[in-house]
Formats: sequence, C-alpha cells, structure tokens
Amino acid sequence: MKRIITFLFVIGAFACNNLSFAQSTASPDTVCAGSTQIYDVNPTAGSTYNWRMKGGTSFGTITTVAGRTDSISVTYSATTGTDTLLLVEIGPTGCSSDTVKLAVIKLPAISVALSGTDSICINSASVAQLSLTFTGAAPYNVTYTDGTAPVSITTSLNPYLITTPVYTTAGIFPYSIVSATGVGSCPANTSAATSPLPMP
Repeated sequence: MKRIITFLFVIGAFACNNLSFAQSTASPDTVCAGSTQIYDVNPTAGSTYNWRMKGGTSFGTITTVAGRTDSISVTYSATTGTDTLLLVEIGPTGCSSDTVKLAVIKLPAISVALSGTDSICINSASVAQLSLTFTGAAPYNVTYTDGTAPVSITTSLNPYLITTPVYTTAGIFPYSIVSATGVGSCPANTSAATSPLPMP
C-alpha cells in the first residue's frame, strides 16, 4: 500500500535563510507488524530526500524505490510499538528543509491454528473437539469452513472451541481456515486443518 506525505515549501529570493518549509500535517500511520509499505512525496525538480526511522533499523528497514529518493519502501519488523518516520528535503541549492515527521503505529500480527479431530453420529453436533488457538492481541476475526459453508466469527476467547453443525448425511468434512485477521485488520498466519467424520 502506498502512502503520500504532503510536503510544501517556498523558495525565497536569496539563499538558505530565506528558504521556508511547512511540516507535514499527516495523521499517524497505522501499519501491521511485519508488513511492507511504500511512502511517496511530491518531488521538486533538483531536490533529493533523506529518510530515516527515529528508532533505527530495529523498527523498520528503508529501501529506495527504483533508486528514487522521493519514494521508499519500509519493511517493518515483527515487534509492535510506535515510532516516527523522518524526512528531510535537500533543495537544488543544497539547503535543507525542516524535518517532516510522521508517527507510525505498528499493530501486532496474529497467528491462528486449527486443531483437533472427531467422529460424530449423524443428526448430532460435536462440541469442543475442534478448536482455534491464537497468538497476538484480541479480538480475532476468523472465517473457517467444513468444506460446505463458511462460518465467520469475532472472538476474544483463546482457544475458541468450535461447535459443529448437525450433519444429516455421512461423509468426511475437512475443516480449514479461510481467512483471519487481528487488531487493525492485520492479516494472520494460519496453520493446520482437521476433518471430523460423521458416522451413521
């Protein structure tokens, strides 16, 4: 996803002491831990741009996009927290702007695993034999399926115990996770699947 930092300046008639800059008024950016984001500024001809994270590379790694200093890619580390993205423009005459600051709030990633197996009778439901186990901060948004119909839930329970529907025909129903997100819609790592087996 691309972010654009608004960055305005006015060139005076003389040298650096008449060069004035306005800092960004952008709202804090919210990202997911472990994600990669692209940031742009509207470039000025002849200017170059210096970017850095206040917390250093432990918070995120900056890479220029296609060798352009006005566009960068930030790969955020897996730890959560708040830091600041800093930007300085170097004008055509070598004069530096004030530092533009953008607060970055890094939300936690989550993971979810589906486990358990069961054999149940036709016209019966099974309780607490299948479960979803999470890491990361609640609430958790998960969609899972038994191979026939998806079920979407939002829960803070960990583990979350699944109640199966009442099956009226025999067969194998392979449960799997369709999608899952955590706080701020951060995507989850998902693992495992299980297959309850209704029996006549």
